[in-house]
Amino acid sequence: MLWSVCVLLSGLAAAGNAVIHGTPNAPTPVIGASRIAALAPSLTELVFAAGAGHKVVAASSFSNYPLAARALPQVADHGGINIEALLGQRPDLVLVWTSGTRETDIERLVALGIRTERISIATLADIPVALRRIGDLAGTAEFAGAAADKLEARLAGLRERFQLKSRVSVFIEIGRAPLMTVNANHFISEVVRLCGGTNIFADRSPLVFQPSREQLIARQPDVVVFGENRMVGADRRDNDDVYAALRVRGQANMLGIESDQLLRPGPRLVDAADSLCQRLDEFRLRLKR
Repeated sequence: MLWSVCVLLSGLAAAGNAVIHGTPNAPTPVIGASRIAALAPSLTELVFAAGAGHKVVAASSFSNYPLAARALPQVADHGGINIEALLGQRPDLVLVWTSGTRETDIERLVALGIRTERISIATLADIPVALRRIGDLAGTAEFAGAAADKLEARLAGLRERFQLKSRVSVFIEIGRAPLMTVNANHFISEVVRLCGGTNIFADRSPLVFQPSREQLIARQPDVVVFGENRMVGADRRDNDDVYAALRVRGQANMLGIESDQLLRPGPRLVDAADSLCQRLDEFRLRLKR
């Protein structure tokens, strides 16, 4: 979860369309790249989802999905890229996460003549766009296109099913100490909207910020949605003092969604959306809303 929160804080998911392009003065685009370095957990997931997992030779810390990703050499973390370790894997394509990779590191890769592609996902619609682009670069366009089509169909199905549901007010917790949330322009807020929820801090800025306890209490959400670490569990949160003055006290109103799905803007974000939509619907049924 640490890497995911760092991604959120770095502003990678800023509002706007997906950013997918090569660096200035890069070599001729490598179509069918054979040795790919994916320098963010979400990028690693995207490459595997695009059917090019067998071409990944290096990843970043916390790249733990799918299982095969855990065996990859880790050459980057939130502190930067280990250039020497990366070069040791001889990549012919490096995928970096816009704003999550230090510009000086990117400039050094370009100076070394390594093709470097920047990818950023701001919306759910950007995920299939990124899949198709990676498929083009890796020579797996047919596989990636089919995967992208399936994601788009799933998202369309969720919109059709939940767009007319009664609204549920939601506090989105992306950090606990300190308490952190997001505004309307964040991809997690879009997931909440997709499911018929309303982010209680949608009107605030910046993209990621720390609300005060008083502000949270004043807005009294129906439910709290948070990234749940399955290894730790979430039932301890019923006793969290920060929520003591909210009417949200029952475990059923504390909706934990697997952190790696909810906080990573990659293919499994659609799984998180599916799970959240179902759980918000269960909440409506209990309250007959």
